[in-house]
Amino acid sequence: MSIEAVASLVTATVAVVGVPAVYMQARAARLSAEAAGRAQLQHTRQTSQHAASVEVLAAADELKRACDNSGSAAWWLTMIYQDGVSDDDRRRERAREQKESAERRHEEAFDHACEAYERLVKAVARLELEGPDQLIASAARLADLGDLLQLQGQGTNFDEDDLVYVTEHEQQPFTWVTKQFAEARSKFILDTRSYFNDI
Repeated sequence: MSIEAVASLVTATVAVVGVPAVYMQARAARLSAEAAGRAQLQHTRQTSQHAASVEVLAAADELKRACDNSGSAAWWLTMIYQDGVSDDDRRRERAREQKESAERRHEEAFDHACEAYERLVKAVARLELEGPDQLIASAARLADLGDLLQLQGQGTNFDEDDLVYVTEHEQQPFTWVTKQFAEARSKFILDTRSYFNDI
């Protein structure tokens, strides 16, 4: 066989074997890039869902603190200022100033509780958009109970044993609301752990 024939045969063999090899390498690189892209998208999605879950929990905790402060401010406002009926002008003036200060604190505390509730509702709405679906029901339960939790700071004559409407036709003592809120918070945490640990 001549050198030209051997060279032609080698060139033909490289062409036959080389083209599919290059195609296979390109296909493998494309599939690898697609898999990496899907993995990155999944990671980004999970990170976003985790952040939404943390936001719900933080908003629920802030709401509880704000409602406790609002309730305390309302209770303080109901205190009887004995000096208000005093014959001493300075004592009456001091009692008036204390009452005005207590009214301002109550109003600010109640406003903060309302703002905290709005943040919880927004956090739950974000979770509804981001997912996961498994956490939406327990997050919504927190928001429903959070709406009732604000009641303790609305009026100055509120008592924890007072009955409040928890549904259109059902009343429960306010202590039931605080207990249910604590249980809903615990359930949300357990559901969140379960979801993210199973991924």
